[in-house]
Amino acid sequence: MSEIKVEHVEKSYGTQKVVKDVSLSIHTHERVSIIGGSGSGKTTLLKMINALILPDHGSVYIDGRNIKEMNPNILRQGIGYVIQSIALFPHMTIEENIAYVLHLKKEDHQSIQKRILELLKIVDLKEELLRRYPDELSGGQKQRVGIARALAAHPGVVLMDEAFGAVDEITRHTLQEELLKIHAREPFTLLFVTHDIKEALYLGERVIVMKDGVVEQFDTAQNIRNHPKTAFVKQLLSYM
Repeated sequence: MSEIKVEHVEKSYGTQKVVKDVSLSIHTHERVSIIGGSGSGKTTLLKMINALILPDHGSVYIDGRNIKEMNPNILRQGIGYVIQSIALFPHMTIEENIAYVLHLKKEDHQSIQKRILELLKIVDLKEELLRRYPDELSGGQKQRVGIARALAAHPGVVLMDEAFGAVDEITRHTLQEELLKIHAREPFTLLFVTHDIKEALYLGERVIVMKDGVVEQFDTAQNIRNHPKTAFVKQLLSYM
């Protein structure tokens, strides 16, 4: 799975419409950032792509298949998901956390061990950490484990929601660099939600700018910089 199409999607919570008639297409292996303030609808849009939330109206397609017609558990096994709080299982070792999806898919032991070692190299973690538990790791190490777990089953799509927002600036920049290297090594379709315009422009080949549930501009990072279409996009650029 890798190509994503969103058609006239809407979502409300009570009387508040948080996503308003959004339509867009994301290409296979493309890196797309989604930026907007609190309440802009960016996280809701992300969650609708892996069916954690279902739209009230409209449809989401992955490789031409309407996700409403797919088994959500099978859908999510093909989508990596990384969030700011990381959500590692505290009672599991780092090895067990990374291998979680692989066990769900009933991979054999040898294949799982081989993939774990591959992932450690990809996210630049030492093998000695495998027997530790999440609370024994630094914030940056936990985020690397979260990325490794998301990549474990070779997903076609990876969704990241404020994934680097809880780490210090130096660690954040390092993780951004690592993410670009990982994407180049094992390409996947990436949607990266952030509230940082510099991060959005750095990581996204294209950038979705959202405000009040509406897409203000969806364009290349270069065009966002050079040709902002609305006052809100111009305001975001002023924070760089």
